[in-house]
Amino acid sequence: MIRLRHLVKDTSVYGLVSATRSLVGLLLVPVYTRVFLPGEYGQIDTLTTLVAFLTLAATLGMDTAAALYFYDNAGAEDRGAMITTAVATRVGLSMLMAAAINLAAPAIAVLLFRDALAANTIRIAVWTAPANAMAGFLIELLRLSRRPWVYAGLAIGNLLLGVGLSILFVVGLGWGVSGAFAGPLLAAVLILPMGFWATRRLLVPHFSRQWLAKLLHVGLPLIPTALGGWLIAYSNRYFLLHYGSVADVGLLAVGNKASAPLVLFTSAFLTAWGPFAFSLQKQENALQVYAKALTYFWIVAGAGVVVVALFAKEMLLIFTTASYLDGAAVSGLMALQVVADCSYYIVNIGLILAKRTRLLAYSVPAAAAACVIFNLLLTPRLGYIGAALAAMLAYGVAAGLAYVLAQRVYPIPYEGRKVLMLIVLCVLAWLIALAANQLSFWPGVGLKLVVCAAFGAALFLLGIIGLEEVRLGLGWVRGRLRAWL
Repeated sequence: MIRLRHLVKDTSVYGLVSATRSLVGLLLVPVYTRVFLPGEYGQIDTLTTLVAFLTLAATLGMDTAAALYFYDNAGAEDRGAMITTAVATRVGLSMLMAAAINLAAPAIAVLLFRDALAANTIRIAVWTAPANAMAGFLIELLRLSRRPWVYAGLAIGNLLLGVGLSILFVVGLGWGVSGAFAGPLLAAVLILPMGFWATRRLLVPHFSRQWLAKLLHVGLPLIPTALGGWLIAYSNRYFLLHYGSVADVGLLAVGNKASAPLVLFTSAFLTAWGPFAFSLQKQENALQVYAKALTYFWIVAGAGVVVVALFAKEMLLIFTTASYLDGAAVSGLMALQVVADCSYYIVNIGLILAKRTRLLAYSVPAAAAACVIFNLLLTPRLGYIGAALAAMLAYGVAAGLAYVLAQRVYPIPYEGRKVLMLIVLCVLAWLIALAANQLSFWPGVGLKLVVCAAFGAALFLLGIIGLEEVRLGLGWVRGRLRAWL
């Protein structure tokens, strides 16, 4: 029971960090969209994905390997050598990559943005990769060493300091796009001394070639899947830069922000899903519970997609300016992308329970290849809407492949008809939203409210929800109210 109480406490603290990270990202939207034009916001989003790629490539999968070996050795000195080797390799490689991009910054600026003046912004942005690699690794060590409150303090402090400095540089000092990256860079540098102090007992001044070989042995096989995930999530920006403009990237990025509340729900669901699913595997009705879990997830998440798709324009009208309202056209697609990504982790539970996880290595690369094909077909014709559609379809391919592979080794009686009907209803709501957004404000809102009511009615008329689900839902609400009171 003591261990369970520790688990609940740690989970709540880590959930606080995750929620803060999402909310901090939202706080910057109304600031940046009032300071920057869509083209400048597109530069920020593109360079953020570039930094994510550098961080991913420099990690070499060693974050997972280091976590695996953290508890798997006898002596503190040996563990310290492992940690020092991992962080030195990660930071050193990211510094080499950043230095190389610094030299090529003028050419990259012309290639990506057709603007040589963006070179200085690129130089500042790429140096956030090694800074975040060092600070992020030290903060992660606190989580591994079961110090959740120190971990939360440094992680949230780093986030808030980065936001505050970014606003200072962008709004107060007028540094433009460069200020958006100078803030997080300086925040990571300032947080480093506290990170080193908090983890000083875990580090030793010794680089081990033996540990490097062990870490790479575990980490390198993870790279193709990780890079495939990056390709699915972010490659549409680069296709859009080629076939469209950096302003289109800005609209895509802002349209994606409208699905942030849905991301909070799916993140919370996935946090709970793994332990819940594993705890059921020996029960007689486990297969039926897994099947119902997918249906109920899609009922709740599907309703979220409908709301995002219909009212994204109104949300952007509150948080952004008129120049970003066209981004609402992709919000429904981006919300569907979030739900499809979460569905991937739900349906692959059969592969995990059957201990056939190596089959998962096929789904992500195949979906990444499909993503490239979708982008080549759709982005030149539909612009940023095509780029959003390509990413959504790629996530759908990943979830579909995981479903097919899992059903072969661990069949689960999913309610496929209900899930497909929910997907159709979500797509119809998005298409109606595109038409409603062309109306004036109140007629458009009126039509959207009618569609929301129609969606709720369709859940009953199509048999997606029955009396059993209504009783369960009301019982859950009553339980939450009693707990709150």
